[in-house]
Amino acid sequence: LGEGGMGAVYEGVHEQIGRRSAVKLLHAEFSQNPQVCNRFFNEARAVNIVQHPGVVQVFEVGQLPDHTAYMVMEFLEGETLSARIKRAGGPLGPDALRIARQVASALAAAHREGVVHRDLKPDNVMMVPDSETQGGERAKLVDFGIAKMLEEPEVAEMKTRTGMLLGTPTYMSPEQCRGTGGITEKTDVYSLGLMLYMMLCGKLPYKGGGAGEVIAQHLFVPARSLKDYLPNVNDGLAALVHRMMNKKPEERPTMVEVTQALEVLGAPRATMTRQAPTAAMLAQGVSTLEQA
Repeated sequence: LGEGGMGAVYEGVHEQIGRRSAVKLLHAEFSQNPQVCNRFFNEARAVNIVQHPGVVQVFEVGQLPDHTAYMVMEFLEGETLSARIKRAGGPLGPDALRIARQVASALAAAHREGVVHRDLKPDNVMMVPDSETQGGERAKLVDFGIAKMLEEPEVAEMKTRTGMLLGTPTYMSPEQCRGTGGITEKTDVYSLGLMLYMMLCGKLPYKGGGAGEVIAQHLFVPARSLKDYLPNVNDGLAALVHRMMNKKPEERPTMVEVTQALEVLGAPRATMTRQAPTAAMLAQGVSTLEQA
């Protein structure tokens, strides 16, 4: 299905029940590093703690006989938000608020559990069909924990050594650009602000010829007013977007506040579809019946 610097993702099918899944494999050099593998598995567990329909589910993690680390996830059939934006060739119109609210709701649930995505960007949001939601689709967050893994010194060194450099940090927060640590949930708020800006006007607030130039803009250059591109944009919406993109984390709203503000501005609430029962839930049900 795809391949990146850390590993590859394949489509799989459970032979007994015929269920499709996505199987992520870490590249061999990372699978041989116990610390990297532990972070890989810990992040998989963190994702399942969230239990939100807007977050990709992980069913199983483990290592193959050759020590290759793997993760089995739900198969998402749809398109990335980046593909949607590219296909639109411009602003997404009313869909921008709906999508942003769904992403904010999922991130608010993650933040309540102490999980910070830290690599939020349109490539890591999948738009999948869901007849239970207004608009007929749901935004799903994927690749939780990849950014955390990249902060490990061993991983950063490997990526530099193998030439797998990171791309232009378009959606990174100023605190991430400084590289001094202390990343909080407010970094996701900043990144979502950039995404909402892009979805509303079809333009990025910061862009340049290379990573260094973009980083400098994140650190020191105020974003161009959204009203310069959308003169008729709602004042409250413009203010929210720019609050989210504030250089100071403490001046940004929480993700719960973002979710609530988007609802006030007209973004529809997504229906919380019933989650498929897990093995633990089924076991609990059997235990309850036996006690009865």
